[in-house]
Amino acid sequence: MKPYADTGLLVSLLLPETTTAAAIAAVAPLSSPLPLLPLGLLELRNALNFAIHRGRITPEERDALGKRLESQIRSGFFTLVHLPSADLHEKARELSDRYTPSLATRSLDLLHVAAALLLGADTLLSFDSRQCRAAAAEGLIVIP
Repeated sequence: MKPYADTGLLVSLLLPETTTAAAIAAVAPLSSPLPLLPLGLLELRNALNFAIHRGRITPEERDALGKRLESQIRSGFFTLVHLPSADLHEKARELSDRYTPSLATRSLDLLHVAAALLLGADTLLSFDSRQCRAAAAEGLIVIP
């Protein structure tokens, strides 16, 4: 399996959510690192900052979770990858033409599906139903 996880699933690994158990179960059998793009790093940081705004965590807890993420990168759970932004956006635009009229996919959903495809992933780990439908239509296995 060559997986790609969207940020929503990754946030569930960092913060207690109703989906945390499912996220843990989805990544437990993985033998290869999860690719993490700069987009994912931004989304993760923003999700943690949003959690501060909502009173779920403190800035100190955010920083500790950031260090945990850095440790997971160093340990090989994640691998940082870079895709040319022009390629990523072009692929997302193609996906938009195919799926947004019928599935109402959002731009970030499409960027994640595009990244998975450009990275050669065969599996998308995501809880987003519209994103999952687009990914499945592109031939990706969708978990959970």
